[in-house]
Amino acid sequence: MSAAALNSRSMAATEFAVDGRSLLGLSMASDGPPSVPVELQLKAEQKYEAVQQVIVNLEQAIRRDGEPDRRWLRGLLNPKEQCFRTLVALLVEPKYEVFVHLQCVALRAVQMLLRVAVNILPGGLADPNTGMRILRDLAGQKLATEAYHQVSRVAVGHVEPLLACNAMLVLAELGPEALEVSAASVVPRLLDLFVALPDRADELVEVALRMHAWGKEPRKLLLEQSVLHAGGRLLGEVLLQVINRGDAARVMRAVKVLSGCLSLPNGELLLYTNDAKILMEILLRELPNHAEDEAAFACHADCLRALSLRYQAARQHSRWNEVLQVLTDLRDDELVLGSVRTKCRETISALQGETEMENMELDVPSSAS
Repeated sequence: MSAAALNSRSMAATEFAVDGRSLLGLSMASDGPPSVPVELQLKAEQKYEAVQQVIVNLEQAIRRDGEPDRRWLRGLLNPKEQCFRTLVALLVEPKYEVFVHLQCVALRAVQMLLRVAVNILPGGLADPNTGMRILRDLAGQKLATEAYHQVSRVAVGHVEPLLACNAMLVLAELGPEALEVSAASVVPRLLDLFVALPDRADELVEVALRMHAWGKEPRKLLLEQSVLHAGGRLLGEVLLQVINRGDAARVMRAVKVLSGCLSLPNGELLLYTNDAKILMEILLRELPNHAEDEAAFACHADCLRALSLRYQAARQHSRWNEVLQVLTDLRDDELVLGSVRTKCRETISALQGETEMENMELDVPSSAS
């Protein structure tokens, strides 16, 4: 396990803003309603501080990534160790449900431990449902089931966006098994959270990328609703950032999400005009870079085709002719993979056909009034 691998998906975020206040520096004494006994509030504050410390220790171990740190992390994932089970129990204990800040940090700590487990346990990355299996193994079937249902309810129904966001991130760590059942509720809530918590967009985009990668109903709903929801445009902005500076695997996933959205009716609603122009320039830059990778090239070419179909601004971009020239050069280069040359030929034909159709429409005289 490397620190880069764990942190590449924005895990290290121990300080959150709630109404302008620092979550980790906030006293728990006034978190519950006035009717909550003082003794219970004090207990909740103690637990809050203890969970804070767990998060800090986790982050330090991940950042250092030395052998003692890895050994300590593996120890936390031993079924005989009670840390994980205790954190999960906090999520389902009714008397602590009113303490939003305690719930927030408990969810964050659970998410972090799940991600650590997936990365360091043998075969963890091979199965997308590893997170759910780990939850059951470490918390026990009964508690795991209770926690899953509670986290799902919070993710889709809690009025506090920050709490819902942390719950959403836990669901994503659990895998497709946790999301497929409630996808119809999770997807619109996810898009709502992009609007409510733009500062958490870098984390929320990972949920969207995973939903798409897992396919089935979550992917279908994500694509369909993103082009119609205000949060979809914010998602599109973050996907552009991922494509522009992300690692290769995340870039591919982000390009596929954009392609899928742009290919749908109303796909032109996803991006602002300026963002469409930026995407055109990114694709122009990246297409030659992927000429030796058949899958990556096809992915970028499909996105270019979908973009040009939906956005006149892309077809009228000042570098449009450069796009066609790059594709033509790759098509005619005998050293380029045959499958890539074929894809270039298909893409050029499609792009030129769209341009010709547009020109024909412009040439049609208007009927006399």
